[in-house]
Amino acid sequence: MDINLILQGINYYARKEKMYGLDERELALRQELRDSYIQIIRLSFQDQIEHVKIVDLEGNDLTPEILKGIQRGKQLHGRHLESKNDLPTKMEEFLAKIEEFDSEDID
Repeated sequence: MDINLILQGINYYARKEKMYGLDERELALRQELRDSYIQIIRLSFQDQIEHVKIVDLEGNDLTPEILKGIQRGKQLHGRHLESKNDLPTKMEEFLAKIEEFDSEDID
């Protein structure tokens, strides 16, 4: 759901509550909108934190290991390529295919 629509709904129920009060159904709808809004904010904040890479002035990566692990799992900042087990890279795979193709032409 769009966050702007959620905010409009929350604000509508806030104004209505001040003027007329809310019945049980409207209270439940307002709470559902509030919960949706908080969930969107939390997911947005989590996504921002997961994309952080901390580097000092010399270029050394100071990102905490727990965050590096999350970034490896989501393949952010090239973390999934840091391990030797993740090689060959796409370029190496491409070059291997060219060599394989060339050797087939020779035979």
